[in-house]
Amino acid sequence: MLSKSNLSNSKKTAQKAVRRQKQLNIVFVRTVLFLFLGFFVLALIIPLRPRYSETEKRELAKFPKFTAESFFSGKYFDGISEWYADTFPFRERFVSLNAALSSVYGKSDVRIHGTVEQGDEIPDVPPASEPEPVSEPETDASSTDSSQSSKTVSDEVSSVASAPESSSQNSTSSAAPAPTTQALDALLINGDTAYEYYNFVRPVADGYIATVNRAAQLLNGKATVYDIIVPTSMGITAPERLTATVNTSDQKKAIDYMYAGMRGVKTVPLYDVLKGHRDEYIYFRTDHHWTALGAYYAYLQLMTVKDAAAVPLTSFIERPFPGYLGSFYTTSKKLPQLAANPDTVYAYQPPSTNAALITDAPGKSFNADIISDMTRSSGKYLTFIKGDHPLTYIKNPTLTDGSVCILIKESFGNAFAPFLVEHYEHLYIVDYRYIAKVDNRGLVQFCNEKGGTTTDVIFMNNISATRNRSIMGNLSDFVK
Repeated sequence: MLSKSNLSNSKKTAQKAVRRQKQLNIVFVRTVLFLFLGFFVLALIIPLRPRYSETEKRELAKFPKFTAESFFSGKYFDGISEWYADTFPFRERFVSLNAALSSVYGKSDVRIHGTVEQGDEIPDVPPASEPEPVSEPETDASSTDSSQSSKTVSDEVSSVASAPESSSQNSTSSAAPAPTTQALDALLINGDTAYEYYNFVRPVADGYIATVNRAAQLLNGKATVYDIIVPTSMGITAPERLTATVNTSDQKKAIDYMYAGMRGVKTVPLYDVLKGHRDEYIYFRTDHHWTALGAYYAYLQLMTVKDAAAVPLTSFIERPFPGYLGSFYTTSKKLPQLAANPDTVYAYQPPSTNAALITDAPGKSFNADIISDMTRSSGKYLTFIKGDHPLTYIKNPTLTDGSVCILIKESFGNAFAPFLVEHYEHLYIVDYRYIAKVDNRGLVQFCNEKGGTTTDVIFMNNISATRNRSIMGNLSDFVK
């Protein structure tokens, strides 16, 4: 039985504990309020608000313009909220901190970032010629991207050619170019390596077949048309124990389907070639592109189809640029496990020349390097032909045979283009996503004006581009 003195001491101890807890609670509340006040004051310092994200390669949201309509509809206040969150001072540091903290608390090496979409079924039998109009059943707005109301393939592709990628983008032109960095879908992250999911979208794939077939028909007798569809790392280097259990479409089957539907086109099959080199450094770990070594194996396959002699890789000047963190790193909100093992960009400079002429605006061109020194730059993939530009021209000073090549590409073609330099006196590199900014002539007129004694037209697209309605719309617009 406790004495009165013991009871008194226990009561005093309990009271002290209660007072101590109250004091800690007060300190905690005051600290939180102080932090909230600090963040509030920080947010009011307009000069500290960023306008552009280097890691995301995009302009950040702008303060909305006031109109009576937007005010009463609520869109004005939504715009303010978006601007406030998107341009918060030091946002990139906070994003990095959040990713670092997230990696500490029970995260496994394998994870999914983003929303995985269901792909269409890939038919075993391709269309006999150009695809017939494709009618899709009506669905509600929540259906997947591959389900559309009834349209012909050509209507579907062309109708989205000038549509912006998102409603938050402002454009002064109805034919605004696509974003410089292609938007990525869901990622599968396995340790220090990321892979992008691929979902086959049949109407867009059929539209791509029709576009390339149309090019071959229009250029019949004027040029030889080649098509190169590049599989992504998910289909080549991702561990089969992972791809066997995830919801990603069969890239080999999709490429075979598209190739089988092409007529008058020399297709360049890459899937099995790259699969045979899957243990080599042919794709980046932190970026969605292939490496220059992967592009070189594609070049060898093109030379095989052309029955031409390839230039050995040792004839090119190797230039390594270590410390590269690419689009996967950015899209995953800078996962530390990706940052722990940065990529190295190996570029191969053509032996004959390193000079290119780039056209970025009507009547405005500038000289550039085919392979640029990116030692001090974070965007090291820009070493290849300075990145994505509407039109790039390269003259090989060692050739006088009048040969011409027109490479029609998206960003995967950047690492591929330098290998073509040794084979053509004139090399024109057209980024079909932006060419309308500087040239509205279309492919046929372009060939008529630039064609030579021999003319090769090469379409190069990574397989992910062939499911993108907007990008394929840009390509369809150019082929006229």
